[in-house]
Amino acid sequence: MTTQQAINEEHTSTPITSHADQQRPPVLMFLAKAFQTDPRPRQESKALTSARYPVYVFAWDRDREFRNRETVDGAIVESFHPLGLKGSSPLGLALGAIVFQLQLIFSSVRLIRNLKQRPIVHAHDFNTLVLGCMLRILRLSRSLVYDSHELSYAAYRELYNSQVGLVVRAVEQLCLRYADSVITVSLPFAKYLHRFNRNTEVIHNCPAESELSSMPRLAIREQLGLPLHAFIVSYVGSIRHDCNMDLFLSVAALANDHSNVHFVVVGGGILAPSFRHTASKINASMTILPQMPRKTALAYVAASDLTWAIYHPDSVNMKLTLPWKFFESLACGVPLLVAGGTLMARLTRDLGCGVIVQDQDPNVVLSRILTLAKETSSQQKMSSCAGIAAQTFTWQTVSRKLVNIYDRLSS
Repeated sequence: MTTQQAINEEHTSTPITSHADQQRPPVLMFLAKAFQTDPRPRQESKALTSARYPVYVFAWDRDREFRNRETVDGAIVESFHPLGLKGSSPLGLALGAIVFQLQLIFSSVRLIRNLKQRPIVHAHDFNTLVLGCMLRILRLSRSLVYDSHELSYAAYRELYNSQVGLVVRAVEQLCLRYADSVITVSLPFAKYLHRFNRNTEVIHNCPAESELSSMPRLAIREQLGLPLHAFIVSYVGSIRHDCNMDLFLSVAALANDHSNVHFVVVGGGILAPSFRHTASKINASMTILPQMPRKTALAYVAASDLTWAIYHPDSVNMKLTLPWKFFESLACGVPLLVAGGTLMARLTRDLGCGVIVQDQDPNVVLSRILTLAKETSSQQKMSSCAGIAAQTFTWQTVSRKLVNIYDRLSS
């Protein structure tokens, strides 16, 4: 069975129809990524459908992986495939985004005309915010929720240039005036957005308990075919420009003389093909796998001794965000390896749940890994601290907060 077949087993095909029998207003969610493989919108959608909100999702399936229309966890999903562009370059992303916006305009207006209640629009990130703002101004939607996963101006500045970043910053600030609620992933992001919209709250990226394995670590390793007694360092997630995977490969190559250290990478993303090509030329103890269904991916985290969470030092977003990787490691009781000078480093230090490296030199990073690999008591202490911290950050609590926001907008 292929990865895609495994993911598609979770879905059933259905045409988009109206939920006329529901009392709660419908939710129209915009996402410029594939919905089926993006855990944040998918968990948010599932929380809302469980609270009896009819959810419709319009998503950009850049790699043409999914059916045009299907039901996913109770949400009705329409995937768009503009021009067949896969977004492998900034130009490809820009051209695809323009066509995607046009498709969103026509499809959202058509859907809204067939609904008995005006929807609450949930716009994920800047690349869907402008349309959400337009629908709010034209009163085609009753409310607008802006779900910001990053500092938009910084992300566009890093991807394109400073001029594009300035334009994005100005447009986002203007659109924020029309948002009825703003949610984001970390407190520093929330403080920035709060300057332009006081209805800003943090919704952390916590994994749902149902996605986590309850098996012992060695049993998970045996099931996944990983070395049973090696010290495993894993990176599970999208392979992007800010992931600093060049450093990961340099450390893995240096560690080749240390037979007890094994590196695992599970993920896709626009840089995944080039990463796999480079990794194939390195003599290192590594397991490299494509993107997996969510539950399987988290099993690889749980099978690890250390989660790699060192991102590129020049990325403003990665200094201030709390990515999935942070909360997934806590939930799995796995210590983190993080870069100094970041929000993750501050929390890792406060919680005692990992190793902080101030110098991103491969030899220094490897030294910290080897030290932890030898110190069983330190591993156990960090793992215990991660598990305790995970009890504070739970999707059950976070999802309740999300539903409360929607209940307030619906009243």
